[in-house]
Amino acid sequence: PQCCIQLYLCNNRIMALPTSSSSTPRSRRLVPRFKYNSLCLVASLLAIHFLYMAKVHNEFDSRLKDVVAATHLPPSRNGQREHDKRVSDSGRSISDMNKLKQISFPHGSFFFGANSHQVKIPKSQVFDPSLSWLPLQRKLLDDSDINVEVEKKRCASYKFGFPNATMPLRRRRLFYGALISGDSAEVIKATSMEQYNIYHTVSLIESNSTHNLSPKKWRFFGSEDASKELNWLYQLFGPKTKVSMDYYIPSLEKGQESDAMYLDYYQREGHSYRWKFNGMRPDDIAIIADIDETFSRDFLRALQICDVPQFRPGQSCRSPKVYASTLIFESSPECAWKTKSALRNAAGRGRAWFHPDAILGECADQIGDTKLHPPTKRDRWESHGTRLDYYGHDNEYTYYDTKVLADLNIEGQGPLWLPHEMRVESFMGQRVTKKDGSPTGYHFHNFFMSTEEIIFKYATYGHADKKARKKKSIRYIHDDLMMAVMCTLGKHTEKTESSFESIAGTSRPIYYLNEEARQARHSLWQDIVRKDAENATKNEVKAKVDPTPATDGNQEHKSLTSSKSHWDSSKSAVLGLASGYPRYVYEGFVGSLRATGFAGHIILAIAKDAPVDVVSYLGEQNVTMKYVEKAEKCTYNGTIGEQGKPIDMQKSSEWKCPKDYPDYKITWARFLYYRDWLNDCPSCTDGVMLTDVRDAFFQRDPFVTAVERNQVHPLMVFEESPETDTEHWLTDWPVSACRKHKLGKNPMLCSGSVMGSREGILDYIDVMEEEFKYWMERENCRIDNRGDDQSIHNYLYYTNRFKNAVSIPHRQGPIHVVGYQAARIFENATKEAENAGVGTSEIFIHDNNWKEWLPRKYGLINTNTGLIVNEDGTPSAQVHQVDRFGPLISKWENEMRKQGWPYNKDTDKESIGSSA
Repeated sequence: PQCCIQLYLCNNRIMALPTSSSSTPRSRRLVPRFKYNSLCLVASLLAIHFLYMAKVHNEFDSRLKDVVAATHLPPSRNGQREHDKRVSDSGRSISDMNKLKQISFPHGSFFFGANSHQVKIPKSQVFDPSLSWLPLQRKLLDDSDINVEVEKKRCASYKFGFPNATMPLRRRRLFYGALISGDSAEVIKATSMEQYNIYHTVSLIESNSTHNLSPKKWRFFGSEDASKELNWLYQLFGPKTKVSMDYYIPSLEKGQESDAMYLDYYQREGHSYRWKFNGMRPDDIAIIADIDETFSRDFLRALQICDVPQFRPGQSCRSPKVYASTLIFESSPECAWKTKSALRNAAGRGRAWFHPDAILGECADQIGDTKLHPPTKRDRWESHGTRLDYYGHDNEYTYYDTKVLADLNIEGQGPLWLPHEMRVESFMGQRVTKKDGSPTGYHFHNFFMSTEEIIFKYATYGHADKKARKKKSIRYIHDDLMMAVMCTLGKHTEKTESSFESIAGTSRPIYYLNEEARQARHSLWQDIVRKDAENATKNEVKAKVDPTPATDGNQEHKSLTSSKSHWDSSKSAVLGLASGYPRYVYEGFVGSLRATGFAGHIILAIAKDAPVDVVSYLGEQNVTMKYVEKAEKCTYNGTIGEQGKPIDMQKSSEWKCPKDYPDYKITWARFLYYRDWLNDCPSCTDGVMLTDVRDAFFQRDPFVTAVERNQVHPLMVFEESPETDTEHWLTDWPVSACRKHKLGKNPMLCSGSVMGSREGILDYIDVMEEEFKYWMERENCRIDNRGDDQSIHNYLYYTNRFKNAVSIPHRQGPIHVVGYQAARIFENATKEAENAGVGTSEIFIHDNNWKEWLPRKYGLINTNTGLIVNEDGTPSAQVHQVDRFGPLISKWENEMRKQGWPYNKDTDKESIGSSA
């Protein structure tokens, strides 16, 4: 500044400049005017530069502190935001992040770190991922050379053209962007191997909060461990790839953003800036994904060479995407959904996925030309969030054409794409599948290392499930997890692959071509599932119930241990409504129960005009028979059907009333009969089972089994197969219509099989009756459906109306409700029998070995006895809904009945081998 002043004052005069020695004669201290002016100009510029940098630095530090201070966390006692503490506690102060290049937006700030080519990794942390490759993997990954014939075949396999003489034969540069958080090392290794040495840039962005603004610690910033993990990450993608780790701090308060997915959108905006910093050009390719998603390596190479229409220069950028047909692995490489092409002959669809997504650089934000592609309008601060309707959202550009392009005399062009738009603006381009139906991408979904990580993800990311932490088991959190759990148990459907080897087509993820890697991951997932099931059962038994009835929300699976820790089977009772059946039905139910050694009470309702052979048989088996007569006329009127039209109950096939309770349809009245019969049985003092009769038989004494399993509770309700839940119409429709209540996704409980103590069962019936009356009094609850007792049963349990109730997980207690799986097995067997030209009852039985009536792959029977087993391989005490097997079970059941159920006692354990 002094130089500038002197220059101004001298106004072209020759002026002496001060030198280092004040004793130097003045004549020798004169400097020529041109040299003086040049020096003065340089000094002035330097001074201005330093003044500006100091100002910027101060403002930068101030803005950063403002951003941190404005984060979503509550203030601590000293008035500082907890966010400050989190950053400083991690081993670095805010000023360390302050040193990074920063860009701020209304929603938050980005801090850009170094890329892997700018970092010197300590020798002790240097490693070569290729040292662990198998020869087959090495052959697939050593593909950098361009072989024209190979490339032509590759392009043709995706229906792409091959570059002509006017197109240079070179590989396009690929720039990748993904968010990263608590993703497992396993999944990062799987995707990075597929991408090894292919990408020019890998842009990864970490945030210090989840999508619902729950705080989380930095994983790749702020500590020695974070630095080591970052150095590991830098090396996974290959030495030719620049790996960049950048950071995002949202500035929004909790509740300020109504849609949690927008936090995902905001965070992805940093990718386009990183790509620009790393030199992305309009002719490069931008690829957006989650870190657990990747294009197949073969398809990535195709995107680099082939004549892809969306990658030709001069794009309008309206529908510029190329996106994957994705094979989804759930939690394990051995658990995969079938792709759409593999399901052409199957009913329904598997789990469809269509990411990653790729577009040409000239259509990408910060890379393309805004003069050719003017900005559009979006729903957050006009330039953030999703595109407004008719401004390019869902490929509709009406307002963009008339209100943006028309003023600029531009026609037919589209706006540049923000990174998240490349992902969420669905189907605006071409989805590519290989000619042979093979996928072009892989999604390694839920490859976490523990139950806790899974729960944290579902509770805090994406459209967070507030109830995820309250679910009894991870299998009930989401259908994807249910599929993965079932796969672990060996249960597959026509929509899922039976193994990694069974996947159709020619595409397989390279990392899992290593069988040891596959087995290691599958074994870990099996351990997670097993421990989760053990914890669910343990928590069920130990937890105490809140006696206050709930009026809303889902009941937590809690229990109160019965005051009676042991049931005497001889003082216990089995009650059922069994009117109008032939003798063989009673032989199956009563005969199998007595064969277990059960000496307690069996109380059954039969028709007053029951055949003599039925009455004689039941008398021989010491069954207490109760007679139930049909009412001449039901006195409860006004029932409505599905269409809301009045129904004549006398003509309804669903509404049959007993003479003693003409206001109740028989499916409701049976509970009132059970109460009457218990009150008439003073010696029924211990355990009680209320059960269906026609479709059930026994393999062990259920009360002895309950004691052995430490499952002696006042009230036990039993879960059906995990594949069915309370979103099923049987519970969802009636409860929604009557109670205006959504049960959500919870295990379906079977009302046809209930156990408990005498007192617990009587309390249960009282609560059921109270709810029956509520439904009878209201027109919107009068539903002509024989199964609505199950609707009520589930509603009462999940709203805490039952006292001291415990739900027993599927195949883990004295009652096994087998219906759903039995029906699926029967469906598959029918198709196999048709193809083989044999009867369905004979399809699985070979060499007259009636004991092995189901294939081992189902894991449902003991092949030495044919007994149906629980998950631990022990015989299920009662099996309910066995009729769903159809004729598959007939031969075995007939032989068992003929031989007097020879394997139904624990004394026959020597006859029982391994379960199939």
